[in-house]
Amino acid sequence: MTSPVGTSRRGMLIGTAALGLAAAVPGALRAAPYDGAAWRRYAERFLLPEGRIVDTGNKGISHSEGQGYGMLLAVAGGDRAAFDRLWGWTQRVLMVRGDGLVAWRWTPDGGVADRNNASDGDMLIAWALLRAAETWQAEAYRTAAAAIVKALAAGVLVEQAGLTVLLPGRDGFRKGETLVLNPSYWIFPAIRAFAALAGGERWGKLSDSGLVLLSKARFGGFQLPPDWMTLDAAGTVGIADGFKKQYGYDAVRVPLYLAMDGYRDPYYFRPFATLATKFGGSAVPATVSLPGGTTTQVAASVGMLAVYRLACKLAGAGDAVTVPPLAPDEDYYSTTLAHLSALAAQSLGIDP
Repeated sequence: MTSPVGTSRRGMLIGTAALGLAAAVPGALRAAPYDGAAWRRYAERFLLPEGRIVDTGNKGISHSEGQGYGMLLAVAGGDRAAFDRLWGWTQRVLMVRGDGLVAWRWTPDGGVADRNNASDGDMLIAWALLRAAETWQAEAYRTAAAAIVKALAAGVLVEQAGLTVLLPGRDGFRKGETLVLNPSYWIFPAIRAFAALAGGERWGKLSDSGLVLLSKARFGGFQLPPDWMTLDAAGTVGIADGFKKQYGYDAVRVPLYLAMDGYRDPYYFRPFATLATKFGGSAVPATVSLPGGTTTQVAASVGMLAVYRLACKLAGAGDAVTVPPLAPDEDYYSTTLAHLSALAAQSLGIDP
């Protein structure tokens, strides 16, 4: 991924039925238990005793995104002790801004290295707290989640060109009358959960705007969304300056989050399936330049291939992608995508 202020980092979610959320299409999902053993393997690799998730592909840093993913997986794995360690570290170390949002980046040698928030990390944490409140009947988690959701609404939900949109962070994403947005920050099942809270009407509008933007943000021969995009006052979308002009590590999560929320319309998944099948389902490039379409020589990770397999299934392309097993040293981000893709596939009744 790329940080809210442009510093490099690589760029969720849990199957909605597995975590008890309603599907976007009634009856589209079925409940599927998460493999607790899979969570334990994940925790052994990436969860430290103090409660932070380590990004092994990014110099061992920790960030709000990783804490949110870890908290969601801990709930799905039924591990309340681990969840409390994760939430405790997040509160003690990252919640230092004073506005209810979470500082996004922490380094082992310097502590909090960027106090700006990353809105997807805040959303993941709040959603995990809501799931924990439901799973373990603990109202304190729900209260904490509601406070983060309120802070997000106050700080990063804005109106532009008749749409309610999400700033990727509180600071740094207004360029005159143009906003810089990240399509993969639309975590649709989390947004649905927030919309169900008291006063959540704007979150429902945010979900609608996400679908509008995804229909507009289709670039190049594959019609892919960019990792970072712009939206001007007239409603025109573009590929953002100041970031790599590409589809890649961030935007690969777009089909994953749609699947999490129960979407099955092939329209949403066809661009990603087209990319995967073009390269035979196994040699898919990690990034595609936009709008030109030049592909990188770096191959998609195992976790990215898991997302493409899911997208191909939902686009009607069948078993076009073969996903190899995770390597013993598979990094944090790839492993996380693989876990989340498996959960999404299970909840949709699709073989992962």
